[in-house]
Amino acid sequence: MAFRRDLQRHLFTIGLLVVLAGLIAASDTLHGKTEAIVAWIENLIAQAPLLGMLAFLLLAMLSAMVAFFSSALFAPIAIVAWGKAACFLLLWCGWFLGGVASYCVGRFLGRAAAATIVGDDRIAAWEGQVSSRTRFIHVLFFQAVVPSEVPGYVLGVLRYRVLFYLAALGITELPYAVATVYLGDSFLKGESGVFILLGIAAITLAAFVVQIHRRLGR
Repeated sequence: MAFRRDLQRHLFTIGLLVVLAGLIAASDTLHGKTEAIVAWIENLIAQAPLLGMLAFLLLAMLSAMVAFFSSALFAPIAIVAWGKAACFLLLWCGWFLGGVASYCVGRFLGRAAAATIVGDDRIAAWEGQVSSRTRFIHVLFFQAVVPSEVPGYVLGVLRYRVLFYLAALGITELPYAVATVYLGDSFLKGESGVFILLGIAAITLAAFVVQIHRRLGR
């Protein structure tokens, strides 16, 4: 089914990206070049720190609304420029605002507008998993495990209760922001083993979730 493939692809992509980051961290040459790029961008940010923060916040917001990139890739730059606490706050706020914006698109601009951004087939696939009366705990799980650009549009189209959605959004983005900062800091330190192990864990989780969902479907 479409939603199962979407979920599987999402988890596998996370795992592969984390493993790739680990391999880069393990290579002295690649890691050195990455550090040079980070330092160069950090020098640019130092010339206009507030503008840099705004740009990072907007990138985080955009990454929560569309699927073509992830703001987590810029976490090492934010850590070097502003520190881990500021990076965490900017990521969480950006992802939260992106979720709010996607919900508003689905709720106030309608299904057609949401489908233009994420595709009608994806909305239809996930629509079958939730409804306007879905319990909070299920929405919390839905928000936590599916691609971040999906839940806001789907729940907005379904006119799910806004306060419950905001609570689920805020709660589920917290561990992701913490993990992203931790991984960004580990990458800067060249701790490749952490990335490779987490990548393998994410890929394993993808296979496990799909198998569980198949059994539940039967």
